[in-house]
Formats: sequence, structure tokens, C-alpha cells
Amino acid sequence: MADANPRLTYLAYTQSLFDDKLSVRFGRLTINSVYGEEFAGSQYFKAFTSVAFDLVPLGIFLNAPGAFGYPLTTWGARIKFEPVESFYAMAGCYNGDPEVKDGDRHGVDFTLRGPPFVIGELGYRRNYGKDAPGLPGNLKLGAYFNGGSAEIFDSGLAGRPSETVQARYGFYVLGDQAILRWGDPAEKRHLGVFGAIVCAPDQRVNTAPYFFDAGLLAYGVLPSRPRDFAGFGVAYGSYSGDLRRAEEVQSANDVAVGVQSWEMTLEWTYGCTVRPGLLVQPSLQYLINPGGNKAIPNALAIGLNVVISF
Repeated sequence: MADANPRLTYLAYTQSLFDDKLSVRFGRLTINSVYGEEFAGSQYFKAFTSVAFDLVPLGIFLNAPGAFGYPLTTWGARIKFEPVESFYAMAGCYNGDPEVKDGDRHGVDFTLRGPPFVIGELGYRRNYGKDAPGLPGNLKLGAYFNGGSAEIFDSGLAGRPSETVQARYGFYVLGDQAILRWGDPAEKRHLGVFGAIVCAPDQRVNTAPYFFDAGLLAYGVLPSRPRDFAGFGVAYGSYSGDLRRAEEVQSANDVAVGVQSWEMTLEWTYGCTVRPGLLVQPSLQYLINPGGNKAIPNALAIGLNVVISF
């Protein structure tokens, strides 16, 4: 998430070729997008206000400092091949220098110090397109590589030597599926489910090696409110065992150091379309083990999101 500073977001060029079967984008980019899906996206993610769900599963950003998500952008290029409507493959390479995210750089740090962040994804769509008779669904498989050195969590502790590993990597799978339709098909009123799993197996350097989220979205529950939506989601992150052991060693000498184990977020939300272009969305979030630290009490957060589109 960006801090409270004005910044440049997108500055990119996109070109479609060969009857839209090939798409190329380059410039100042993110791996996700507010305006159209890039990597690890689902239309259902955008209905939530918590960063645990919104746009891309949070687990990717917890483990890969070179991954940039909206509104944080970096130099990069993405290519997407879509031979048929039901299948696509795409890959992207970005400048993965985490210092570019610093708020005092305002999104205009145009350096290319690296290291590279590379991500690829395969996607399969069922009943895709406005004239498809069945219930639509998506399945996406992806992997990423974050170059550069990473310090091992217990490096330098309890007499251990300083150690690093070269590069971090991870995998993800996510899907969504409409399971029930009602009302006028043109209004797209339906019930849908989604789920995502992110795995970054090297617990020596990955903060949250296992992360998942899942939920339900209902669009147009009331006939009189066809553009409203209601949703419930749960997100869970398990912290690295190596990180936990390193924090236990540190906490023995410094009580201010917390020991992280796991945390969970539950969100209930309702999006009310007051009129075309104006969305008012109250949400309720319950945070269990905030920051993964059991010493911190669970928290209840109440929010209101207002979106104006013109």
C-alpha cells in the first residue's frame, strides 16, 4: 500500500496485434491493475476493501519485495498471448528495486538498478464471453522469481554467520466460478465463489510461505437493487517457522520483539450503487492475531469506501 504522498502511477503503452491474439505492454507498470486484470487477478477481488483480497492475493507482496502493486509502479514489460477466448498465457519482467517504492520518490524514480522480478501465468476460462450460455469461471496458475540476494532470517543470531540466498520464488493458483444466476441475464445478477493459494516454500527467507483467501459474492440480491453486491471473504497467512524461531531468539533479549505465527482477516461488505458512477460501500473487518502476533488483541475495523467514476 502506498503512503500519503502524491505519485505518478501508470505511464505505459499497450499494443494489440494479430486480431487481438497478442498484446504487448511496457512502461511504468504493476503486476495488477485497477482497470483490467493483469496477473493473479479476479473480478471478485475488487469487491473487497481489505488489502488482503483487493486486486491480488496479499501473499505475493509479503514474500517478494520486487513485486509492485497499484498504485506503486516500476519499469517493466508484459506480453500476453491469447490464441482462443478460453485460454491465454502471459509473462512479465519488471525492475524489482524495492527502493523505487519509497514515498519521497513520488513514483518518478526512473532508475533501473534491479534486480529483476519475473512472473508468468496460464489462464483457462469457462463459458467466457457475453453470449456464453453456461456459468462463467476462471482458473489461473502462476509462478514468480524475485532476483537478488535475501538475508536468511536467523543470519547473525546466536553466533551464526551472516548468510544470504540468491533469489526468492513462489507459486500461486486461483479461481472463481459463478454458481447461480437469477433475474434478467443482461443485469448479470448472480452468486459467485473464489479462492486463491500462494506458496513460497523457502521458509529461510519468505515471510509468509503459505497464504490463502476465499469468499462469496452476490450481485443484485434484491430485484430493486440489481447493481448492488454483498460479499464475505476470509484471508489467512501462516508465517515462516524460521522467522518465528529467529524472533524467539531476539525476544529473549528484547521484549519489544514480537513472535509471529499466523493471522486471519474476515470481511463483510456491501456495495450500494447510489446512482451510475457513485458507489457507497460500508465494510466490517475482524482481524485475528494482527501482524501474526498473539500478544496483540484481535481488532474490529469498520470502514466506508466511496467510489466516484466519471
